[in-house]
Amino acid sequence: MFRYPTPTLAAEAGYAIAGDRFAILLGAGVTEGVIARLWNAAAAETAVLEDVLSVLVAGGIHDLPDFAVAEFPDDSAQPVRVAVRGAAIVETSDRTRVSGADARTWIETALAGAVGIRLALGAGPAGGDLLPLGLGVTRAHELSWGRPFPAGREPDADVTPAAAGEVPPGTLAPVTVAVPTIAPAAPAPRTPAPVARDEEIDVLQTISVDRSLFARLFEDEDDLELPDFLRDDARGADLPDERTRFGSRRGSRPAAPATSYGLRLPGGRTVPLDRPVVLGRGPRAGEHPDARIERVSSPHKEISGTHLEAVLDGATLVVRDLGSTNGTIVRPPTGAAALLRGGAASRVPVGTELDLGDGVTAVFDALEPSTAG
Repeated sequence: MFRYPTPTLAAEAGYAIAGDRFAILLGAGVTEGVIARLWNAAAAETAVLEDVLSVLVAGGIHDLPDFAVAEFPDDSAQPVRVAVRGAAIVETSDRTRVSGADARTWIETALAGAVGIRLALGAGPAGGDLLPLGLGVTRAHELSWGRPFPAGREPDADVTPAAAGEVPPGTLAPVTVAVPTIAPAAPAPRTPAPVARDEEIDVLQTISVDRSLFARLFEDEDDLELPDFLRDDARGADLPDERTRFGSRRGSRPAAPATSYGLRLPGGRTVPLDRPVVLGRGPRAGEHPDARIERVSSPHKEISGTHLEAVLDGATLVVRDLGSTNGTIVRPPTGAAALLRGGAASRVPVGTELDLGDGVTAVFDALEPSTAG
């Protein structure tokens, strides 16, 4: 069960979020919209720590609030993953403490064998009565789970400490949810059975053309000529590709120029995507022989030496994290931002902004013909 002390001034306290697999504590300056998105991210069945961090970094790494996040594993033998920033701390019942005070972004670690965890805004001891919290959100400056901590005054009601290695979701109070009755959906129409191979119809062999009728319909065209695929001697041939056009005295349309794409970097510099691009403080060309190497400035070292790879695939861009420390905030033109890290890859559309940190962003964009190359 989760517990929290009653804040002296609720309006000035932070926010505590208790979920099936997450405990989250945030500073008072976080908007209710962010709190709602954090709850939705943490409540998803497949949620992991990166999903919660994606919500927190959506506004930019430099605008991060103070926070502490603990992700409880499904397997009790696995450690609890935590991330801490700013004045927030995470402390275990055996007095292991993780502080985010010295981090420019956040501190991330794993705590093995934890049977009690306390998240707090500030390093002071707990104060006031410790109230139970099931699943939900409340105003608080502290949130704890598992074995009670000696700090603070426990309520008079009996509280059963979590046994060593107990899975966190098992300690939560049951929650009853009223589910509305929904009429069963109409069965989907059956998909027609595929036609057997020997019954398939050769469409081209069934075309019959009256040449005189065809000519009368286009009698103004002195140089009329039947398309190749309608000629008697070509009915069994393959259809022409999409670039084939009818002959006409008006002439053929000129082919549209192929669209080229690039990454727009700070300072107005554009990097073409005619081959893979590797971004970072100091990528080594020898480790990426077929790529275009782009070094970017990062005074605070928020960007890793080898940070991100971008590869064009048609009209989309495949971006892959190259083991960076802080990851990359991916902001598509529509939809929510996400944190790309841990070697993960993602396909992004034109207009997506890639925030590497330290104010360095790269925008995937279509280039004018004069700009390409």
